[in-house]
Amino acid sequence: MKQFSSILLSLCLFPALSFAALIELSTGDKINAAITEKTANYVKVNHAILGELTIKTANIISIDNDEIPESESLPIAAVEDEIDQDNGLFGMGLLSSWDRSFTLGINGKQGNSDALDFHTAFDADYKDDDKRWDLGIYYNFSEEDGQSTHDDLNIHLMRDWLLSNSQWLYFASVKYDWDKFKSWDYRLTGIAGIGYDFIKKENLSLTGRTGIAGKKNYGSDDDNFEPELMLGLDADWTINKIQSITFKTEFFTPFEQARDFRNLSRLDWKFKLDSLMDLSFKVGLENEYESQVDAGTKHNDFKYRAAIVWGL
Repeated sequence: MKQFSSILLSLCLFPALSFAALIELSTGDKINAAITEKTANYVKVNHAILGELTIKTANIISIDNDEIPESESLPIAAVEDEIDQDNGLFGMGLLSSWDRSFTLGINGKQGNSDALDFHTAFDADYKDDDKRWDLGIYYNFSEEDGQSTHDDLNIHLMRDWLLSNSQWLYFASVKYDWDKFKSWDYRLTGIAGIGYDFIKKENLSLTGRTGIAGKKNYGSDDDNFEPELMLGLDADWTINKIQSITFKTEFFTPFEQARDFRNLSRLDWKFKLDSLMDLSFKVGLENEYESQVDAGTKHNDFKYRAAIVWGL
């Protein structure tokens, strides 16, 4: 009987091993739940209505608890240090401290005609007082009635060197493009130049760029290396805690043929669906224009898509 009483007492006290806390999320929402596990990457809680939840520490602003037992309590600074830790992509240390996301969009129909549209992307950004990095990998595939209409891959990497106490910057980037339906098989582009941050606020940035680019096509009628002048503009606007808009456009003009040019433009609108899972909905528009193309190839290549974005 005494042993049974001890077991019963232990079961009754078991919930006390977890402690109730008020957790403020990056969206401004607050939840009151019992914390059952806390690591550098996530916090597990048990909510009276929502049940068991796992919250990424990147989405937590603060944890406030006045009832934490002394042996369990952590200083606020220690909690903040724990929240700021990032073990990188998939916990492997890759791209640690970068903002990372994975995008997936699939559309299809069957009936009088069959169609499939597939879009996937990986984006990663990093910035501090001295530099900014931008990495993007995009793949698109479309098919209608068994015939592919889009099949392309784009990879880009850009770095900005920021100057202290100045709005000026230096930048360099490299791009790889593969497209089944272009007049070339794949293209390599390198760019180096200077930029200027016209607007540099927490929720709004506008950066102009100009530089020298080098382009080389492979598998087209003209595979010669071609130097170009590049002009570009980047904009990033965080409208509120759940909405943001990004815009990027670049113009390239060959030195030898100033009348010819090509333009790459991209506009994305993102809407936060779930802060706990870092889940968003994104609508994107993209267009590539070339003034000189091979016979049978269109000057404009316009794409639009809707997709789901997961924070990694």
